[in-house]
Amino acid sequence: MIKLIASDMDGTLLDPQKNFPPDFFTILDRLEKKDIRFIVASGRSYSALEPLFKERCDKMTFICDNGAFVVINGKIASINGIKPNKLKEIITVCKEQLPDVYLVLCGLNGTYISSKFNEQSEEELGFYYFVRTVYDDLLDVDDTIFKIAIFDKKNPAENSFPVLNRFFGDCMELQISGSCWMDIMNKGVCKGTGLATIQEELGISKAETMAFGDFYNDISLLNQAEYSYVMENANDDMKKHGKYIAKSNAEYGVTKTISEYLSNLEK
Repeated sequence: MIKLIASDMDGTLLDPQKNFPPDFFTILDRLEKKDIRFIVASGRSYSALEPLFKERCDKMTFICDNGAFVVINGKIASINGIKPNKLKEIITVCKEQLPDVYLVLCGLNGTYISSKFNEQSEEELGFYYFVRTVYDDLLDVDDTIFKIAIFDKKNPAENSFPVLNRFFGDCMELQISGSCWMDIMNKGVCKGTGLATIQEELGISKAETMAFGDFYNDISLLNQAEYSYVMENANDDMKKHGKYIAKSNAEYGVTKTISEYLSNLEK
């Protein structure tokens, strides 16, 4: 029997307009009655996720910042901070090698952006990091930083990722998380390790886990679940990483799949 369900947010649970499926919170209630835990597994920070779930947060589990920050029932379960000297090195390399990208530092006490982040990028930034502090120089930020998000309008797969992989690929975790985004965390940090931490904490096995994802930063999450679903709207090369294909996020594939599973349990 499934005891844990983990889902990515953008491109997976949320529809193309960033809305929840109409039946999502009803599904949460049904899962709670069956003692099945639902986990949000996102590249977003907790400060961006918490307002979306409001009073339910204390009963939920979050894998935030691609696994660098894990919250169980409103309490921090795991945090993996980047060493200050490495953080400084990454910021400096981006300044010198990638002057057109924008950095977002995700930390324990907040989210930090450079003052050079322009208005044309505000809509994209606002989707994911609507609570933030602006700094003229990100080297001045004094906080435990566990993820560096990089906004790259030129496409990170072709622009920023190859450059940063050359400098940091052997010592940091680099993940492309969207068409304009990539993330840098400590080596080994990913959604899959976040899920493994939760499974161990709760005594739940891979065989009792269902997971949903659509993008490359979801691969490790899918690998940590026996019942792994890639969304129909995912890139074709992603679909080999799941055992099953769920209907697209526009068709609310996550809640449809969960609802079918629950209905079978209730027969």
